Amino acid sequence: MSSRVASRAASLASFAVRRHASTTATAPDLPSEIFKRSKHNKLGLSKVLDDVTMRSGEHDMRVFGTGTLAALTSKSAYVSFTASHYHFYSELENRLDEAHRADTPSGQVWGKFASELRRAHRLERDLEDLLGTSVGAHPPSPATSEYVAAIADAAERERGGPPLLLAHFYTRYLADLFGGSMMGWPTRRALGLADVPAFYTHDDASINDDRFEYVERVYAAINAAARGADDAVVSAVADEAKLAFRCNAGVYREDGRGSSLSAALGGARVMWGYAKERVWGAREQRDLFGRLVKRRDPVTGEFR
Repeated sequence: MSSRVASRAASLASFAVRRHASTTATAPDLPSEIFKRSKHNKLGLSKVLDDVTMRSGEHDMRVFGTGTLAALTSKSAYVSFTASHYHFYSELENRLDEAHRADTPSGQVWGKFASELRRAHRLERDLEDLLGTSVGAHPPSPATSEYVAAIADAAERERGGPPLLLAHFYTRYLADLFGGSMMGWPTRRALGLADVPAFYTHDDASINDDRFEYVERVYAAINAAARGADDAVVSAVADEAKLAFRCNAGVYREDGRGSSLSAALGGARVMWGYAKERVWGAREQRDLFGRLVKRRDPVTGEFR
């Protein structure tokens, strides 16, 4: 495939995301609208962290879209991608649990949201039930090991110091809340899976019914945890967020996931899976990102 074809396929994937944004979500639930309407991300530590990772343009957010699509080129590629996520989420959640027991600022934030946001057990379930493998069959890759080590180091330096785990909490869980769940149905279709990966779902009604309000609560909790912190503490957390972003980007580029060609192939698999579902015998019609559009009448066989 030429670079021109790869570019066109990547553009198609980008169009699909924009199409989803304009047709399948109510305006208040769009990631861009949540970001703009939020009051709590305009002040305190939340503003600092958003400035570091989003507003400043210092980091190339496209690496996450490219890496996610590239992971859909094959089932084995997605297994590797999922296993990497399991390892760093497991480390992060274990460290946050320890922080919660120690009643640190990071632990206080985690205590408010842990039951809804935990991902490690869902990733383990995906590996075993959906992908037919196990965590033990996939040791951490080099980039994943680097990320795990960074989380462990942040936890150790947090003892009596700045709440550095907040940077890692922010980097992962807000990304999940803002847009990660959009990839559930594309992943299922691209790989022909029996179900949407549990990693991309949230069971809690407070998230599914009013995502904007939930995100506001997260931003407010981050600000409360750093209230009264001096400039040195805030700067330390901001620097840790930069490190967390770099570690994430390393995982998303690993195993060829930084390739535009691989991303284009993954995007093509998504579109092919979507087309097959629409054409051949589906009992219901869903849009590209999974919203129910029509159901097939069991008597007439027509969609309505």
